[in-house]
Amino acid sequence: MATSENDEKNVLQSRGRPRVPVDYPVSFTGDDGSGHGTVTNLTLAGGEIKSNIQPPIGARLSLHVQPPSARPSIVIALAIVRWKEGDRCGLEFVRFEGDAKEQLKDMLNQ
Repeated sequence: MATSENDEKNVLQSRGRPRVPVDYPVSFTGDDGSGHGTVTNLTLAGGEIKSNIQPPIGARLSLHVQPPSARPSIVIALAIVRWKEGDRCGLEFVRFEGDAKEQLKDMLNQ
């Protein structure tokens, strides 16, 4: 399994934006309901979520990502599901709430 994870990371890295591997709790809501999961990688433009609840491709979600160390949660007002595979889905971040984009940028640069 380690080999496929490494292969997957290489594919993710080749998308033009460096993906930062993380393990942050996330809650999400959308037209098709709500759920909880884990953000497994992040960029300023999107991320990947692992969850038992998989919204359909094209679903519009709002997210609350809880980073570590008592940082305030990052609120993504609008994210769109771009792909699904098993218990994972990929999201494109469209609109942030407040200074959430700056918070995410700061976090990714550390």
